[in-house]
Parts: sequence; structure tokens; C-alpha cells
Amino acid sequence: MIPKSFTFKSRFITTLIVLCVLQMLVLPANAGVDSSPLKPIDTSSPRATLQGFIDFADKAYSTGVGSLNHYMASSDLYLNAEQMAILKGSLGHQKSAERALDLSELAPATAEETSRRLMIQLKEVLDRIDLPAIESIPDAQMMAKSEFKYWVIPNTEIRIQRIEKGAHAGKYLFTAETLRRLPEFYDTVKHLPYKANASVGWYDFATYGAIGVAAVLHKIVPTRWLIDAPDKQPDRVIIFTQPIWRWLGMIIVLGAGFIFLRQCFRLRQAWKSRARFSEQWVDLLRPISLVIVTLLSAIIFERVFRVSGDAFKVLTLLFWAFFYLAITWTVWVAGGALATTVIAQEHLLAGSIDSQLIRLSLRLITFIMATAILILGADQIGLPAYSVVAGLGVGGLAVALAAQQTIANLIGSLIIMIERPFSVGDSIKLKDAEGVVENVGFRSTRIRTVYNSLVTIPSSQIVNSTIDNMALRDYRQIKIDLGLTYNMPIEKIKTFVEEVKHIIESHPLTRKDNCQVFFYRFGPHSLDILVEFFLDVHNKIDELTERQQIFLDILHLANVMEIEFAFPTQTLHIADLEGEKDNKE
Repeated sequence: MIPKSFTFKSRFITTLIVLCVLQMLVLPANAGVDSSPLKPIDTSSPRATLQGFIDFADKAYSTGVGSLNHYMASSDLYLNAEQMAILKGSLGHQKSAERALDLSELAPATAEETSRRLMIQLKEVLDRIDLPAIESIPDAQMMAKSEFKYWVIPNTEIRIQRIEKGAHAGKYLFTAETLRRLPEFYDTVKHLPYKANASVGWYDFATYGAIGVAAVLHKIVPTRWLIDAPDKQPDRVIIFTQPIWRWLGMIIVLGAGFIFLRQCFRLRQAWKSRARFSEQWVDLLRPISLVIVTLLSAIIFERVFRVSGDAFKVLTLLFWAFFYLAITWTVWVAGGALATTVIAQEHLLAGSIDSQLIRLSLRLITFIMATAILILGADQIGLPAYSVVAGLGVGGLAVALAAQQTIANLIGSLIIMIERPFSVGDSIKLKDAEGVVENVGFRSTRIRTVYNSLVTIPSSQIVNSTIDNMALRDYRQIKIDLGLTYNMPIEKIKTFVEEVKHIIESHPLTRKDNCQVFFYRFGPHSLDILVEFFLDVHNKIDELTERQQIFLDILHLANVMEIEFAFPTQTLHIADLEGEKDNKE
């Protein structure tokens, strides 16, 4: 059952959440712009910092409240241009007051909203405690003579201290420790009465009011329907530091984001089934949809709903973390899709060295980009960049030590791709393998042997081996011995040698300047004729075809000339041992 204090106004705000999501993109360009006053805040001493902070905070409150009160007292439904200009000026005064705070420890992703809330909370604390006379607070001259470069508000732990390094060096600011403890200080004093000229109800108005929703919808829904003036804040039902309307709004946004992601994932599956869409580019739909959902959710939660407390820190940082992870995912998928597109445009074989080199190059580029995005994202959510880089360095060293062989194979593959001792389709000989190269991967090379088996060899072994690339031969050598019988006439041998040489030289695919046909050896069972020549062919099938034709011509010549080829023979002499014995006797 909804409590009675959950008023009609809260229910009305809830019904406008969807409109708020749609209209947030058209938020006035100057609504959150730093409209700095002509005179910036003076932070040259604790006195100047405290006085400047109070002055600018009072200006921000008085101009904002004054404009809203004037609007509420009028009969106008919508804020007019003059009132909007005054409210924007109020935001400029707020920014000036925030410059008195040391925000160096805040995560950049949440710094804008957190600094605004801390500034208002600090003003609420100062409005409830006794402050010393302004003359007693140290000025620049007094601090120049002081040994300690800080000042603490009496009877408190609120400290103003000089910044020694960084972009704000030399300025006196409310310390980061003070800002960390501000919620504690506020909880301690929030029940105390306000002092004179206080910013009454400002923190509750900024924390629980639908200010962001009103800013987004100010041209559609009358602002008076959504908010009350800061000094007239109603009682609200707060659940886990958030009003009910904000919880309902967050549920609606998260539900809409989930539905959007689900539809994008389904759309990806539908597009992948259509031939005209590239599968790799369609895969981009998932990370891009996650980028959109996380970015919009972070902006809506922070600037529209203005989620506060621990929910703000957890949800906002979580959304920004997923946002940068989604961008990293997008870059990685886009790199693979681009590599596939380039390979297809160049009509390269998927497993060729050129294709693998393109993939490896783009993967290296996307890896560098992804690493840079992760470092930037870590810095945005409050993880120091040097810590991330150091972590990546230590992690990289650990991986390198644990995967030395894998890295060696990767480097070997890179050397093969750059030096190109062979290509896919080449016939090569290695120490332990011989066959046709089918694939050159990032870790290994696959070779199809003459037995039709597939041998996978680590690339590090290949670059350290002697590679005989048979495919790069300009000519293919043919070398045989023709053994003639020992009873062959000398003239017939001479004629046969000359005719064989003529057959080879007259063939259209033989090399004419290096043809050798000679009677060169007395073999153990034949007169050996050396036949050596080169064929101008580029594959094994052509080599076998032309070799067969030449060999058939030689056989035909031998038949015509009645040339006999010798068979391997052996002569066995058996001694008559008994006869030899009788002769000796």
C-alpha cells in the first residue's frame, strides 16, 4: 500500500518518466554550462576562501529561489525567458562556489553531480554552526607568516588548506578529507536550527526534488507541477535514501534498457540470416546497443533523476564502467569486421599470408585502441591511470613468462608473414615434413602432406628450420641414368646420345642452355648415360605430364634403334673344390 504522503505530485512525476527520457536529449544547451561570473572566487587565503564560498553559495541560492518564488507567485504555467536566464546564472554561482572545494579525489565520471551536492551540503552545515568573525580568520599576509598552511573552523573538523601541487597549487581549498566527511557532519547538524540568512531547505530540494526532470520537461510540463520552492519542501517518503518517484523512474529506465538490448540482440539474429548483411558488421549491433543503453542510463540517473547517496556512486560508476567496456568491445569487433571486409575487397584467400597479416595488423591496432580506452575509462571512474598501466605491465609480464612458447610462435608467425618464405598453396620441404601449405595462422602453420595427412607445425620451429620452397623454382630439374647393355656397339651409343639430346632440346618446355646427355660411367652392370635437363613448368601435374612425354619419346627412339637397356645382373662363380683337391694330390 502506497503511503498517503506519496502525493498526487509524486504520481504525476512517475507518469512523466518516459517523456523525460525522450526529452533529455533536447535539454537546453546552457542548462548545465558553467556561466562563470566576471569576478572568480578568491582562494588566496582561508578568509578569502570561506567568505567567497559563502558569498557565491548565497548568490546561487537567492537568485534561484527568488526566480522560482516569483514564478510560483505568478499565474504563468511555464517559466519565461528572463526567469530561465536567472536560473542559469544561479548555476554559474554554484560552479564558482564549487571551486572552493578540493575535488581531486572525486572520480571524473561523477565529479560534476557530486561536487554540486557537496557544495550545497557544506553550505547547509555552515548555516547551522557558529562561524568566527571574519577579521579573526587568517588572510594572505597572516598565512604567509604562519608555519602551517591550513586553518580549521573553530570547534569543527572542517579544514581549509593550501594545495601544494597540481593544477590548483597555491590555492586554499576545503580539503578532500573534509569533503569525505561532509555527510557525517551534515547528519550531525541537520537537526539544528538555521542561523540568520541561511539557505533554508536547499539540500533537501537539490537531493530529493525532481529538478532534473523539470529542467528536461520545462517546455512541455509546467515546472510548478513538478517541484516546490527550496524553502517550502514537503515531507517525502524516502526509501534507502531515494524518494519513491525516483525508484520508479530508475525501474522504468532499466526495464526500457533491457527491452532495447533484447530487441537489438534479436534484430542481430534476424539480420545475420540475410545474405546481404555481413555477419561481422552485424555483430556490431550488440556492443553498440550496450554503449547506447549504458550512456543514456548514466546520464539520466545522474543529470535527470539526480540519484543521491550510495546508489548514485554504485549505479553511476557501474554504468560508466560498462560504457567503456562496451566501447572496447565495439572497437574490437569493428577491427575484425574491417579486416574481413578488406580481405574480401582484395579477393584474398581466407587462409593466405596476406589475409593473416591484415588480420594481425588490425588486431594490433584495435588492441592498442582498446587498451587506451580501458585506461581512459579506469581514470574516469576513479582508478588512477598509472595504477592501471602498472597493473597491465605486471599482468603482461606474468602472461609473458607463463606463455613464452605461445609468444615465440606468435613472433614466428609474424616473421613468416613479413618475410614470406612461402605462401599458401606452395609445396615446401622441412626437416620433418613435406607437402603443400594450407594455412598460416597466428601460432602455427598447417601442411598437407603427400599422404593427405595434415601436419601442424609451430611457427617458432619453422622460422628456425631450413625451408626448401619447391614452388619458387623457375625450372624443375629432371635427372636420370639410362643403362645400356655392355654389348652395345660404340657407334650406336653415340647416335643414341645425340638423338636423346635432340629430343630434349626440341621439346617446347625444356631449358635449352642447360641440357646434358653424356655417356659418363661404366656401371657395374650397364653402360650409363646421364640425362639431365630442366622443365619450365610451375606445378607437379605439369611436371609429370611433360616428363612422361619426353620419356615416351626416348623409349620410342630406343625401339627404333634396337637399343637394349641393361638389367641389374650378377655373375656367380662356383669353384669345384673336389677337383682342386685331386689336382693338388
